[in-house]
Amino acid sequence: MPVKTLINKQSAPRRPSIPSRALAKGLEIIELLSAAERPMSLRAIAQEVRLGKPSTLRLLQTLVAAGFVGASGAGDYYSVRRFSAANDSTWIDDLIAAAREEMERINVELAETVTLAALMEDHIRVVHTLESSREIRMSNYLSRILSPYASSLGKAIAAYQPPARLNQLLQVYGVYPFTPKTLTDPTLIREALARIRERGYSSEFEETVPGGCCIGVPIRGQDRHVRAALSVSLPIARLTEGLEARISDMLKQAALRIETKLAAASTQRAAPPVRQDHL
Repeated sequence: MPVKTLINKQSAPRRPSIPSRALAKGLEIIELLSAAERPMSLRAIAQEVRLGKPSTLRLLQTLVAAGFVGASGAGDYYSVRRFSAANDSTWIDDLIAAAREEMERINVELAETVTLAALMEDHIRVVHTLESSREIRMSNYLSRILSPYASSLGKAIAAYQPPARLNQLLQVYGVYPFTPKTLTDPTLIREALARIRERGYSSEFEETVPGGCCIGVPIRGQDRHVRAALSVSLPIARLTEGLEARISDMLKQAALRIETKLAAASTQRAAPPVRQDHL
């Protein structure tokens, strides 16, 4: 079910004071529980989505009433409706397969978190991630819905979308500040996306999480449209100007190799089966 449909089904007469933020956090909770292997406690959910327990509880109660989340007698919560990872699951499978070797190489070489995201019908989502081996690191999680204006992965994809698609991504996610450094002015957001197109990679410096930074690059499908992105995230204290240049170059080269593999997989799938004549 696309996020847009989810939003329509959750319409209610009473509007929260900050609708876009509440909606985004609600969707984040759904995706978190969908990816979890077992029910999660209120405390664990609140920590993951970076909300206070009272605010998290109100969102969970709404999601339970709407039928998207279930509550156990022990006070734990679980996903009732699981969502497909993509509209085109075959392409996502090909994307992960094409990116896996590149992600593993970068993860080992830099010892930082490497993440792959894909463009869905009306949002951007994490489809694969490899955690840093360092004790202090920036983490990500599977199926996380990403901001198209603050996350480096989200920006790497959003920067190359037509105006109508970009507007859709911004409207569905909502625009609000994660930190004091988050850009929320529409003009400044579009100027930042234009700079990404000029230099070929995106970056974020404490725009979603204080103390964190991330470098991302776009990945094009066989139609040459940007449909995915690859990133490296790390604590900003470890980033230098030289390391930023090294990471961006590594990601660009990796993206080219991933695109080549995607094209080969698409060609192979489109090829007619080989006829075998039997005597």
